[in-house]
Amino acid sequence: MHNWVNEMDKNIIDKIVWWIPNKKLRNNIREYLIELNEIKNYIIYTNNKIDNYYNKIKKLTPKTHIDFIEIHLAEHCNLNCFSCTHFSQLADEEYYDLTSFENDIKRLSQITDGLINRFHLMGGEPLLNKNCKDYFYIVRKYFKYSAIWLVTNGILLNKQEDDFFISCQKNNIEIHPTKYPINIDWDSIKKICKKYNIPLIFFNNEEVEKESRKNILSLEGKMDPFENFLNCYLGSNCIALNCGKIFTCGLSSNINHFNKKFNTNLKITQYDYIDIYSVNNYKEILEFLSKPIPFCRYCQFDKWKGMGKWLTSKKIIDEYLDD
Repeated sequence: MHNWVNEMDKNIIDKIVWWIPNKKLRNNIREYLIELNEIKNYIIYTNNKIDNYYNKIKKLTPKTHIDFIEIHLAEHCNLNCFSCTHFSQLADEEYYDLTSFENDIKRLSQITDGLINRFHLMGGEPLLNKNCKDYFYIVRKYFKYSAIWLVTNGILLNKQEDDFFISCQKNNIEIHPTKYPINIDWDSIKKICKKYNIPLIFFNNEEVEKESRKNILSLEGKMDPFENFLNCYLGSNCIALNCGKIFTCGLSSNINHFNKKFNTNLKITQYDYIDIYSVNNYKEILEFLSKPIPFCRYCQFDKWKGMGKWLTSKKIIDEYLDD
């Protein structure tokens, strides 16, 4: 059997048996405890392997419905985050056209029969869209029972007019801010939300401030799409709707901002998304979402790393390249 006992385990066992006066008995008990610990560690390792295989099989199996879907109400942002996965710090000012948005939501409702658990209305920063409140009415009109989250950095919440909060109240919108290390009067925002009976629930954790992560890309597209998809926590877990097309993650959905800024050509093909106006039923969408896409070859997912703190972007390509 593989040696599943490390030096720390052996040191702990030594501290347990040191007092036994008979050397032979002490050594026998020590060997017995080492063997038990080896069996325990092997069981843990085996269970982890089984869980890993189960999660991969689960990811490749079409789901019964979409858990949540992300939609940008604004492409750009009023923060300047380092290595943003949505490339919002690189995006020009752009909004989801309201008429196109309603057409897309209506079509999505027809295909899914309203069976989507949750909508994340976000960006970029969604509150840069001055008509934000109108999008709430549209989603609720076609999805009576889905949860609707406004995902925001919170900077503009205190500047919203009453009709914004009334729309949140009427359409049962939950506000889910991400907490950044910036000065925001959260107490005032909490009072407003309480006044209108609007849930205010921090997207990460109220006690935890946002940290930056370096998201490494392979400009040559030489990575293994299948392995990347299996191991990536974004793939089919951050599903995005963008102008009538559904993408498996925000990277593929928003790479156009990166390409425009740095004059690169990380290609989006017809196989990287599914058009909601071309599909016949929900099953086709769910089957698409359970498979890797060609764009997965551009992600160096195994090299993504946390930066330990929140950083601002210099808007240079190095933020997405391996050191």
